[in-house]
Amino acid sequence: MDTALALLISVLVILILIRFRVSICLAILTGAVILGLLSVGLVSFKVLALSMISISTIKVVLLVIFAFTLGYSMEYFGLFEELQKSAEELVHKFSVSLLPLLVGLLPMPGGALVSAVMINKLVKKYSLSPEEATFINYWFRHVWVTIWPLYPSIIIATAVVEVSPIEIVRSCFIIGISALITALIYAFKLNILKIEYFSFNLKSIKYMLKSFYPIIIVAILVLIVKIDMLYTLILAILVVYIQNKAHVKDIAKILKKTFDIKIIILIFAVMGYKALIEYTHSAETFLHHLEYFGIPASIAAFSVSFIIGFATGIELSYSSIALPLLTAFIGVGSNLVPERLMITIAGGYCGVMLSPMHLCFALTSEYFHADMSKTYKFLIPAVAFIALTSLVFYFLV
Repeated sequence: MDTALALLISVLVILILIRFRVSICLAILTGAVILGLLSVGLVSFKVLALSMISISTIKVVLLVIFAFTLGYSMEYFGLFEELQKSAEELVHKFSVSLLPLLVGLLPMPGGALVSAVMINKLVKKYSLSPEEATFINYWFRHVWVTIWPLYPSIIIATAVVEVSPIEIVRSCFIIGISALITALIYAFKLNILKIEYFSFNLKSIKYMLKSFYPIIIVAILVLIVKIDMLYTLILAILVVYIQNKAHVKDIAKILKKTFDIKIIILIFAVMGYKALIEYTHSAETFLHHLEYFGIPASIAAFSVSFIIGFATGIELSYSSIALPLLTAFIGVGSNLVPERLMITIAGGYCGVMLSPMHLCFALTSEYFHADMSKTYKFLIPAVAFIALTSLVFYFLV
């Protein structure tokens, strides 16, 4: 069978399975097997097996586990409570936005619910509508998704396109900047961001830094000193445990929440899917077919990634499905084309943020008793700005 057709069938199977609520990890694993069997036959199982035991795959698994461990450790030892108190003392009403923004630096499944609980009293205090509260918590919580190295979507992207996290950040910075600008514009429009809300209390600043020091450690060591993120995460976790005098029972409770078997299976499935796409050269064939029909590769990449993101509502989906599918367009390793990676991730991010199946969107709406459809009056213009900015930047560069 034509490898491009086999690839297309595998992607459709993945999306159908996810639509019928099959977990994304099993859906991608099934898609990988279908791609392999339709294109190269039984040898595909050998390719899958070798990819799943590779050093790069094991490292990605460890990175995701340690990223979640850091977030849950900070929550367990009460650092979020200190953060909440100091933020309100420093920026008053703007803390409704600042808390989700800061908590968004910690990747936690359904993490928007954590920040929603933190700002609930503030939402009532400052008389925000349920839809306003939902949008603020949801959007500010996800500003960093495409540019912060701790997110599993970024970790998987680094493995798929075989570059460092810093290269992902450099490629996608325009998405993050656009998301932040959009967030601040809405904060201003909703009367949350005003200079008179800020009071520079040294004691509160000290408490904020004290409650957020693990993230500061990661930012400095990964982005400035450029130490490997795996070692940086281990160091940050150890510092948290030593500083809080963690006992074995504390660590055990944290690790119970940290080990998500579905996420681990997903990583193995993604790496196997990527290996088969490379082995069969199906991505290159797929792009050749698109070019034959006169579809610009850039628009195709954005659209495919958007559809996958919207259909699944999961950030991991565009890294797990769209990036392996489009590696022939994006490039790998030293051949990476940054603006092509950016436009692909932008499409996925926009699709995910608009998806009603996005867990954070659904949980936040439910928590604040918001009408989801009314929240879209904030969400659609915000996503449109990201899409427009990304496309303009792509064609200008």
